[in-house]
Amino acid sequence: MISSLLIIGYLVFPFDVIPDFLVAIGIVDDLAFLSFILQHIVKIAPHSLKEKHGLLAEHSKKVK
Repeated sequence: MISSLLIIGYLVFPFDVIPDFLVAIGIVDDLAFLSFILQHIVKIAPHSLKEKHGLLAEHSKKVK
């Protein structure tokens, strides 16, 4: 829920850490933010969903 709100807020509000007119650097900070949020979403996903889509590391499959 929080991750979704962060993504929506980031897209709605025009504030940006590094402005996008600095083409290479401005886009990199956007991608870094979005990848951080997506990693968080994957981290909090249910174990069964991670298993279904093959997102578990081999050592965690053996442990559980």
